[in-house]
Amino acid sequence: MKFELNEFINYQPIFDEKKVDDFFEQEVKKPVISYLWEQAGEKLQKAYEFAKKSHGDEKRLSGEPYIVHPVYVAKYLLMIKPGITALQAALLHDVIEDTPVTDEEIEKEFWPDVAYLCVWLEKVSKVRYQWEDRQVETLKKTFLAMGHDIRVIFIKLADRIHNIQTLKYHPKKEKQERIANETLKIYAPIAKRLWIEIFQLYLENGAFAILNEAEFYRILNYLNKKFSKVNIDKLIDSLTKLLKQNNVDVLSIKWRIKSPYRIFKKFEKYNTTNIDEIKDILAFRIIVKNIAACYTTLWIIHSKYTPIIKRIKDYISVPKPNWYQSLHTTILWFYKTPVEIQIRTKKMDELAEYWVAAHFIYKEIWKSEKVSTKQLEWVNKLKEMVDSYKENKDNKLFFNVLDIDFLSKSTFVYTPNGKIIELPRGGTVLDFAFRIHTDIWLRFKLATVNGKIVPINYKLQNGDIVEVKTYKNKYSVKKEWLNYVLSPTSKNKIRQYFNRIEREKYIEYWKILLNEELKKLNLPELFSKDDKISKSLSEDKIESILIQIYNKNLTVSKLIKQYYPNAYKWEEKIIKQAKDEIVEIKKEIKDQVIIDGSKLFRYNFCGECKPKKWDKIIWKVWKDGIKVHKTTCKSLKRVNYKKLVQAYWENQKFDGYDVLLKFDITDKNFNVINILNKLNNCNLNIGKINTYTKNNKEFLEVIIKLENPTFLDLLNKKFKKELNNLFNKCNIQFL
Repeated sequence: MKFELNEFINYQPIFDEKKVDDFFEQEVKKPVISYLWEQAGEKLQKAYEFAKKSHGDEKRLSGEPYIVHPVYVAKYLLMIKPGITALQAALLHDVIEDTPVTDEEIEKEFWPDVAYLCVWLEKVSKVRYQWEDRQVETLKKTFLAMGHDIRVIFIKLADRIHNIQTLKYHPKKEKQERIANETLKIYAPIAKRLWIEIFQLYLENGAFAILNEAEFYRILNYLNKKFSKVNIDKLIDSLTKLLKQNNVDVLSIKWRIKSPYRIFKKFEKYNTTNIDEIKDILAFRIIVKNIAACYTTLWIIHSKYTPIIKRIKDYISVPKPNWYQSLHTTILWFYKTPVEIQIRTKKMDELAEYWVAAHFIYKEIWKSEKVSTKQLEWVNKLKEMVDSYKENKDNKLFFNVLDIDFLSKSTFVYTPNGKIIELPRGGTVLDFAFRIHTDIWLRFKLATVNGKIVPINYKLQNGDIVEVKTYKNKYSVKKEWLNYVLSPTSKNKIRQYFNRIEREKYIEYWKILLNEELKKLNLPELFSKDDKISKSLSEDKIESILIQIYNKNLTVSKLIKQYYPNAYKWEEKIIKQAKDEIVEIKKEIKDQVIIDGSKLFRYNFCGECKPKKWDKIIWKVWKDGIKVHKTTCKSLKRVNYKKLVQAYWENQKFDGYDVLLKFDITDKNFNVINILNKLNNCNLNIGKINTYTKNNKEFLEVIIKLENPTFLDLLNKKFKKELNNLFNKCNIQFL
């Protein structure tokens, strides 16, 4: 794949049909037969005749018969050794778009794959750059995603190469600049991303020649003058002799001059316009038999010429992510500027030149005698990778290597006027409506895809043309739509819509309640002439306050008090009177405790548990008199049971005390049956019985009913006698 820029720029139109036929024969058909098989030439001839007949008398802007263009597309495609299916599609790629021929006719005449590629090429042609740089990344993604079969992308790149080559024949300078900009911003970067450098070079320099003609030719003329073919041939001869003298079998030596566009970009990097300041303009590629010969060649060159140490790269030991392998070195040689040398095997060179382009061989037959074993090795590797991508089994490797993982995440569709919309993969027509405009999804009525009405949950595919019909006078949003949209943004918009409606409903509701309260207090209603609230606050602030009232962060009365301080004076007076009455009632309640069957007046309440009327209470004798406790008071946990006396509230039905006895029965000598028998002997009123385990210990719980708490003292003595101090292993708790 030799980059011939002078020939590319000095394009010569072909007007004679006989010459077009000869050009096709020599430049396309013969090369295809040489690396495929004889029948491939016949298949290609059939596609050529079909395209020629379909385009008829149609002319290009150059004045050439239109068939010249698809022939050139096929010629450029040959630079990456495609299969016959791709070549047929290249010849037929404009037939569906520009003639009455349908994809069904192409499928009937050729393989279904050929029709498939033509259909998608027609869709990809809709990608247009509209001078908006913010759209560039989306356009790149769209272009790649539209290539369901990656061969579509390669054919489209070859198509663009010939279009940029003949762009000078377009009468409108503005159109020339738009297409050249589109080429630089979309097509060339995609060729770079797919590692097809030869495509990238033609696209970059063809566009550069249109956009900055003077600078392009200044650099090109300098290169043609300084790096003459005579001098280059001499350098190749000297390299060949040097290596042969050292017993290195050289398969071939290629060379390249850095392109005008690449040199121009270096100007920007180094802030210069002097071409002599740019390094590595000239480079040679030495192809040898094996890896050992690569390293031997590197040593020989370094022993003869001075290397720039920092520029030595070993991509054989550590390949690039795309499996690129080669040795790179830069030396000081014939020219004042350094010269780059690349050293690799034939297999490495083929991989570097064709890489992803090997996908063209996908599902196509190669005759084994035409392909070396080494070629088949790397082709098969690529086939496996691409097949896994095609079958959607394991996209990870393909996406990681290509760095186009968005293919698995995005879908690209069109509006009726050709605008590109990027949606998450699996997005529906509703997601599309949300991306277009708020008023579109609010009034959504129905959607058509490629001219046909589809259901609301229809999942869009790359290249679909989507149109949404809307209601004129009503919103149609439903909560059920949450089930039919994929995008989190779409879901949030639906939720926000219904939250807003709900908010408005509650604002209106609390406006009514606030006005009712103001009316009851003989105060001006909200937003009336004398209303202090609306005069002090904006409408938005009032709505915010009403939402606070709804959320119980504020009360209506508190809001009114802020602006009408005397509004609730009469209520405050009533509240004070009620509080005073409650205090008196509490005093009366204090005199209503019955202790040991008698109504006493000299006692105190425990300051810790603070008993209230109807609490279960008990009293305990202290040095300073009688103190009434709740039965659950912490101060009763360790107490002399003789000091506990029955107590309850007057008019309260007293039904005794519930006491919990908790025994530690981990020691098997104190079994449950034995304990229960002893308790029965004490004539106790036993309620619930329960056993449980905690922290590897076993416990027995027995709830008993006691009329008089002093009985616990008698029970204690009886347990000591009857159960050998079992009572010491018991915890007592009033319930």
